[in-house]
Amino acid sequence: MQKKYIAFPFVAACALILGCSEDPAENSVISPYGDLQDPNNPYVDPNNPGVDPYNPGIGGDLSSGAIPFGSSSSFALTDPGLSSGVNPFQNPNSSGVMPANSSSSKAKDPKSSSAGLQEYEDNHKAKATFLPKAGFYSNLTIEPPTPTKGGQIYCTFDGSFPTQGSQQITSAMQITKSTVVRCSEFVNGQPADTTTQTYFIGENVSMPVVALTVNHHDLFDSTDGLYATGPMNQLRCNNPNFNQMSMGGNQTDNNNSKCSEPCFKANFWCEDSLPVHVEYFEKGSSTTEKTWEIDAGISLIGNWSRYKPKKSVAIKMDNDEWGDKVLKYSFFKTRPEAKKMKSFNLRNNGNRFWTDYIGDAMMTSLMEGTDVDYQRSLQVVVFYNGEYFGIHDLRERLNRSFVETNYGIDSKSINMINIKGNSAEASGTKGASADEYKNIANQIINGNFAGDNNQSYEQMKQKVNMNSFAQYMLAEFYFHNGDWPENNIRAWGGNGNPFKFVAFDTDHGFGFSPGISGFDVTSQNMFQWALGSATRDNSQQGGQQNPGQQQPGQGQFPGMGGWDIGGGWGFGGAKQGPAQMLNKLLDNNDFKRLFINNACILLDNYLTYENVQKKVQEMMAAIPASEQQRDQQRWPRNQGSFHWSPDGSDLIQYAQNRTQTVRQEMEQYFGLQNAVNVSINVSGSGSVTVDGMKLPKSNYQGKFYAGNDLLLQAVPSNGSVFTGWSDGSTENPRKFQLNGGSASITAQFK
Repeated sequence: MQKKYIAFPFVAACALILGCSEDPAENSVISPYGDLQDPNNPYVDPNNPGVDPYNPGIGGDLSSGAIPFGSSSSFALTDPGLSSGVNPFQNPNSSGVMPANSSSSKAKDPKSSSAGLQEYEDNHKAKATFLPKAGFYSNLTIEPPTPTKGGQIYCTFDGSFPTQGSQQITSAMQITKSTVVRCSEFVNGQPADTTTQTYFIGENVSMPVVALTVNHHDLFDSTDGLYATGPMNQLRCNNPNFNQMSMGGNQTDNNNSKCSEPCFKANFWCEDSLPVHVEYFEKGSSTTEKTWEIDAGISLIGNWSRYKPKKSVAIKMDNDEWGDKVLKYSFFKTRPEAKKMKSFNLRNNGNRFWTDYIGDAMMTSLMEGTDVDYQRSLQVVVFYNGEYFGIHDLRERLNRSFVETNYGIDSKSINMINIKGNSAEASGTKGASADEYKNIANQIINGNFAGDNNQSYEQMKQKVNMNSFAQYMLAEFYFHNGDWPENNIRAWGGNGNPFKFVAFDTDHGFGFSPGISGFDVTSQNMFQWALGSATRDNSQQGGQQNPGQQQPGQGQFPGMGGWDIGGGWGFGGAKQGPAQMLNKLLDNNDFKRLFINNACILLDNYLTYENVQKKVQEMMAAIPASEQQRDQQRWPRNQGSFHWSPDGSDLIQYAQNRTQTVRQEMEQYFGLQNAVNVSINVSGSGSVTVDGMKLPKSNYQGKFYAGNDLLLQAVPSNGSVFTGWSDGSTENPRKFQLNGGSASITAQFK
């Protein structure tokens, strides 16, 4: 079977122009063989070949003699019998394989081949192999493999699938440095069995390891590779932004001399997918046997962050091309029951690549336990074809499979909606559509929700999870995200499921600088930024066009090159934007009460300095200092425009006064004056919700506001029965008035 490229619809190039996200990160290529570099010039780009020589002493795999990158000179292996005229950057034997007196075939492998891609019923288990098992070794010798089906075995060492023109291992072969070996047994000209094994030699990794095996030529070749800048030929990926202006003056990346950011002509803007084999080692180098392996697809993801040196990728098993597989494994401690993965991302921390390791993951994780979804995170170390590529953030992928993984809802019955500016895109073809979401948004923005017992609001509650929406908006206010509210918005629903919102891509939050033009990263009032005014009385209710944003045509990201795009691509003001939806829904007294009370619970329990500190410490404990040091050596963070805070201390510092600031802004916006202490308790087996939000504790104490009633509902559990409230009322749900002093109420169950 010939390998296929999959051309996906082009993802909008940049949040500044088309309102897209910086979900992952990327750039011009570093050699996938990281030790084939001048230590004084770590950014050796195969797309910009220089004169830095290959160090033949590393790994002992090449004989003496300097071979410049980009050279077509022949070179010699330790065994002169395997000398060939292939660029050492592309040669499979450059990955540390030392054949001992081998009489292997020298026929060149095809550039692209997926022959031998296997289907597995138990794809999460390590497969039987006629090679030594993948894993971590101090040294390793591969003996000639024995055919099991009466055929002949051919092997590659560059990630490509073997063919009958590939090398045969006919004598003992020493593996001198980390590499991947793929072997297929051919019977009657067809691959009857293929095995892929990554061998780590002398590696000591104290984090989970993801080993990716992919055809080296297809991913890293200086002309054809998707990770590469390439020849900058429009035909390479038919990029619709190919002829857009080059955004010059950029100082955020200094390792690509061929073009300036965003470099739309580069290969790394292509939306192609490649076959990839993934091996997972749960305990790093302490893993005795790989935890699971699977065949999947890989593609680059992200937007302008594709320009960065370490690029983010999606690993996909959720379509027909890659077998629509399910990975039976739980990555995340906060959701151990989620054991059906159909895709995941390996992210380089997006825009925050230059500032920290965990900013976005930490911010969104604050919503654990609320009605807002988010992408759970696991820090891992990634190797491509045996070569170290550093720390990546393994994240849930936000597509319709996300809902199936986390809620058990058939992924084909719903859609994940990606809202960008005036448009909305949907993943999937059944269930909800982008049109459905846009219709709902327009109904809200153009509707009338004033007055008590408003039927329009009651109807809209069936289409939108109002708790999720209110909590999502308040969370973004807390994150202080300047790259919002027109950008980075995700929601899922349809087919009877009210739309829920997802905290997504908060890279520009928590004081990220340099940031959005017109957005003060230290003191911007978020109610004014999103809703157009710092007070409700002065806001333009009903979906104003440019609430609190810069004037059309102003430059964006001034510290990141000062690009002046023109054309009025301002943030905010989206016709289907959440800011306009919030502004209109706040005309409704029930929603206004819900928003304020949900915000109080968030600011007392979730969006707090203590919670930020806890999350940062937990996440950084999973990234040992030794791993940080190695990652930073491979990918130096030397950008003067950004402050590098690898330990997350800047995040903790930013949170010190953030809760109080948001509370003050909310008080100013709604005219709230008297915060009162309220105790809400439970007697017996049950719980209480406040305006639809579950309280995090059975005996709860928190601050609410006098004059803003609480809608309480007692929820029995374990077969119990609600018998009434401590003040004698049996109404359920019921409104609980706050008149000025402290208050207490208990829900009673038996």
